[in-house]
Amino acid sequence: MADTMPLGLRRLLFALGILAFMAALSAMAVLKPFHGLVSYAAIFIWAVGFLAFTYFGSTRISDCQPMGKASIRYRRRLAMAMLTYFVVLMGSIGLLNAGDLTGPLLWVVAAAPAAPILWVLAIMGLYLKEEGDELERAIHVEAMLWGLASVLGVSTVWGFLSNAEVVPAPPLFMTFPLFCAAWGMSQGFIRRRYR
Repeated sequence: MADTMPLGLRRLLFALGILAFMAALSAMAVLKPFHGLVSYAAIFIWAVGFLAFTYFGSTRISDCQPMGKASIRYRRRLAMAMLTYFVVLMGSIGLLNAGDLTGPLLWVVAAAPAAPILWVLAIMGLYLKEEGDELERAIHVEAMLWGLASVLGVSTVWGFLSNAEVVPAPPLFMTFPLFCAAWGMSQGFIRRRYR
C-alpha cells in the first residue's frame, strides 16, 4: 500500500511520525509521567518503536533508488550505535536512581550515555567520507546545516525564555534528537530542488 502512495504523502507521513515520536519523548522528559521500572519500560518501548519507524520508514520515502554501499554501512552502524545508546542510557539512569554513587564513578555513569552519541557523530562523519555520490554528500551536508540551525535557533529562543523564567530550563539532552529530526526532515525539501 505504501508503494502506491504518492512520494510527497509518504514523506509528509514520515515527518509527522518523527515529530510525534519527538513530542512523546519531550513530554516524557518534561512531565515525567512514569516512575521506577515503568519509566525504563516506557523509554525502551519508545526507543524500539522509534528505531523501527526510522529504519524501515526511511526506505519508504526514498525515490525507489537502490541504496549504495555507503548508505547500507551507515544504516547498520547507526542501528548498532543507537541500540547501544538506549541500553547504556537505561543502565545509567538505573544506576543514578539507585543512589549512592560519588566521585569519579558518578561522573562516568552520568556521562556514559554520551559515548554512543559521540559514536553516532563519528558514524555520520564516516558516511560523509565514504559516500561516493557527490550530490548525496552535498544533500547531507546541507541537511546537517539545517539541523544545526534548528538546534541553535530553538536553544537561543528557549534560553532567553528560560532566563526570563517564562519556561523551564531546556533539557539539554534533547539537543541531539532535535538536530537529527531537523536533519532528517530537511533532506526531503533539499532533494526536491534537484529533481
